[in-house]
Amino acid sequence: MELEESTKISEELICFLEGTSLGTNGAKYTHLDVRDRIGQTDNPKSYSLKRNTQIIANVTFCIRDFAYYVRYFAFHPIYQSTSRMKPRNRSNSIVQEKLMQVFDDLNKVNNLPFYAYIDDDNSRSKEMSMRFGFEKHTQIITRSYSRIYPGKSKRVSFSEDWSEISKMVRQQYGHYDAYFETHIQHPPFVVLRDGDGNIEAFARFTLVKWRLHRLPGFFGAALVRILPFIPFLRSLIKPKKHLFLAPDIVSQGVDSNKIEALFSGALALYNVHSMIWFVDPNDHAYKGLSKKLRWGLLDKIIGVKKVNVISRNAVKKYQAKHPFFVSAYDLI
Repeated sequence: MELEESTKISEELICFLEGTSLGTNGAKYTHLDVRDRIGQTDNPKSYSLKRNTQIIANVTFCIRDFAYYVRYFAFHPIYQSTSRMKPRNRSNSIVQEKLMQVFDDLNKVNNLPFYAYIDDDNSRSKEMSMRFGFEKHTQIITRSYSRIYPGKSKRVSFSEDWSEISKMVRQQYGHYDAYFETHIQHPPFVVLRDGDGNIEAFARFTLVKWRLHRLPGFFGAALVRILPFIPFLRSLIKPKKHLFLAPDIVSQGVDSNKIEALFSGALALYNVHSMIWFVDPNDHAYKGLSKKLRWGLLDKIIGVKKVNVISRNAVKKYQAKHPFFVSAYDLI
């Protein structure tokens, strides 16, 4: 086996990642926009393990000022057929040893912590992360907002100007744990303006494309198969090509009616019917909205799901007064 190191994302790696399905016990899906998204990887450092010139495993990091973010950690299907790699399988042991050395070597170069996200239902990834020395740092949630007929509003529009909202963003999010601006500075932004053109609320969204193999819950696999035949639901979820929004930042301290107008207006602007908000439950925007916002039909069906933030060599413990900053890019 050969370990190949690179600061560039090769065509071979893109093809490998495009064929990787994510999830196990809960939702299971494939990213349809890997090729576009991977080009946005900030300061990448990639390690591909090859056997007979073919990639069998890859770990790619985003090297940030405060940590190494584990952007991709993928294995060829023959190494992920079960939730537990059997110790007696020599090939599996070699794969683990070589990838473990990657983490150790990076630690020697820059003594930074590592962090990643794992679905709370994903038993295979949770067990694997423990083997690589990761521990649970905190937990975020996913919350669905949906509208069958998103309400258009002349007050909601795109903005290309980061300077319009940058001061507010830094005041509201700058003290968050793991805050960084690499992705949130990129337009477009969605803003709600008053009659004089002043910004009343703002958000930044990423448009996401997934192929859904199953949804969370006991009937998740069956539901994906019958969705195209269910009125209303078939407009909200399209398994073969499901498009939705994921917010990075949402303005804080804003009336729920204005945020609802902002969210529905954003759905209309992007011509989609739903969004998934990956958020720390202690996030100030979410806390002010969680019980007031009319979340929609998908929220009733899917409910609130949990995602673990895991870390290795963390330098500090989680504190509720410093919520964990969740960049949507890291989860999609």
